[in-house]
Amino acid sequence: MSVIDFDKPQRWLFCMTHPDDEISVCATMRRLVQAGHHVSLSWTHSPGFRLKEGIAAAKLIGLSEENLYHHNSTDGSTCDELDDLLPSFRAMMTHAKPDAVVCGAFEQGHLDHDATNWLVNATFDGQVVEAPFYHTYIRPQVQRINQFSDPVGQHLVALTLEEQRFKLDFAKQFKSQNIWQVLMTFEVISTLLLQPAQLRKRELFRLQSHKDFQKPNHPPKLAARVEKTHQWDRWLSAVTRAESQR
Repeated sequence: MSVIDFDKPQRWLFCMTHPDDEISVCATMRRLVQAGHHVSLSWTHSPGFRLKEGIAAAKLIGLSEENLYHHNSTDGSTCDELDDLLPSFRAMMTHAKPDAVVCGAFEQGHLDHDATNWLVNATFDGQVVEAPFYHTYIRPQVQRINQFSDPVGQHLVALTLEEQRFKLDFAKQFKSQNIWQVLMTFEVISTLLLQPAQLRKRELFRLQSHKDFQKPNHPPKLAARVEKTHQWDRWLSAVTRAESQR
């Protein structure tokens, strides 16, 4: 069975962290809407100007504002606000009643993304599907976009030419951010390295199986490098505190 089953209508909730994260999954979201699924979308961090862009972009997917949620976390500090955000996430799960939730993979690319993943798993007992945004926050290593560090169990949604054009147009909606330039630069670098990123041609998903939030979710050598970073130390302190208080 595919991770994303387009033929069996159900209730999907896509929990993104920032408006523009859904660029990674926007074609799949639109395909689900067109297939008759009930699709909702949330942002953990959504200041006014980015929220406005996100709402406008969501309309292109086919989502109405009544199916949008936002939680007002602090950009860059979401992991320090896990306890404060839990009631808002619980209320969303009760209202949205999802059969499955999609969120950014717990992949140590951004502390805010990992925090959203933790919040989803802390408030939802059903099927959690991960999508790769980027990993890791090790410097000066080039972050890998739209691919898991371990491809085992991944499901690829191949995009039609029309969906590829839609994805490009969608990425251009977030004018306050430099995401368009970042993605184009990564495409060029990946091509030069003979590792084409195929950002426009595919969207990737996997069932979340790694749910130990006190261990990096990577192959051993990469995990060991992550554990030496100050970002991991900060995450470990925050999640240990939040899990002890639940």
